[in-house]
Amino acid sequence: MKKTGLLDLLAEQHRTFISNLRLLPELKWASLGDLYRMENKEKYPLKEWEEAVSYLLGCEVRFNNYEEIGKSL
Repeated sequence: MKKTGLLDLLAEQHRTFISNLRLLPELKWASLGDLYRMENKEKYPLKEWEEAVSYLLGCEVRFNNYEEIGKSL
């Protein structure tokens, strides 16, 4: 069974396509809030966090550790 990615998880939670998470401001900010509140952030690799947040914001984001995720969101 394939592990669900962060963007897949958000799209499923919001019952929409991944592209809408970025294109619709209310979904983008709700998704970023969901990521901020997510427990067990270590469940996903830092690279996946970088890709998901970068996609939502439309700019490149880098995290050196999991603590930075909460601080930047």
